[in-house]
Amino acid sequence: MENPQQFLDVALEAVKKAEPVFRKSFGHASGVEEKIDQGKYRSPVTDVDKEIETIITSHLHSNFPEHSISGEEFPATQNASEYTWFIDPIDGTINYIRGLPFCSISVGLWKGETAVASVVADPMAGAVFTALKSAGSYKNGTQKLRVSTVGALGESMGNVGRTRVRPDDPALERVARKVYRGREFGGAALELCAMAEGKLDFYISERTKIFDNAAGMLIVTEAGGRVTDWNGGPYVADSKNIVASNSHIHAELLRELKG
Repeated sequence: MENPQQFLDVALEAVKKAEPVFRKSFGHASGVEEKIDQGKYRSPVTDVDKEIETIITSHLHSNFPEHSISGEEFPATQNASEYTWFIDPIDGTINYIRGLPFCSISVGLWKGETAVASVVADPMAGAVFTALKSAGSYKNGTQKLRVSTVGALGESMGNVGRTRVRPDDPALERVARKVYRGREFGGAALELCAMAEGKLDFYISERTKIFDNAAGMLIVTEAGGRVTDWNGGPYVADSKNIVASNSHIHAELLRELKG
């Protein structure tokens, strides 16, 4: 019999096991290598990424051996179960390597294309964000989260979806001209959690990986926000892009992205 709270409890246990490893090597990770994501983007990986993913994968597998597990650093384990765990052992690896405290551990459980349980841990700040489908989002177990009430794009602040100036991004240029302020922190999971707290009003990425968003998107939606692809369709595991908002400005964002 399904027990969503058990899913969340086990994910929290797994993350708790990994947090000391995360903190110990923060700012001085060993074994830094570069891989190429999506055929052209440079992306660093460290020994710590691999160690954390191994810790979390082992704990999840020992509790739910029938579930599939898909981590960012190792080949996925595909089982017959409808459930898949998506693991990003260090979201914001560049920040982590350089000692910038905006990085996290992200673990999300999906049933098919539906997110059902999420944990995003910020070990350097001592914060843990959680969500269960239809049961709300919380910070540190007790602080219920709610997205902002900003109702106009011109008053909004968030991630405009780029880490470099790219003149060939007319959709992002349109959004950038309309919003009040753009902010880019280099860690999707915590940016989505900041949205759930009402600190940011939107998050956009023109290229996306499920590991970055699998946990954070449920935390946003359970806090009253909305998450789709740029066409307004459901955000699913193989979506190419993502837009998340406090829901009040979502239609405006989609209009600007579509042109």
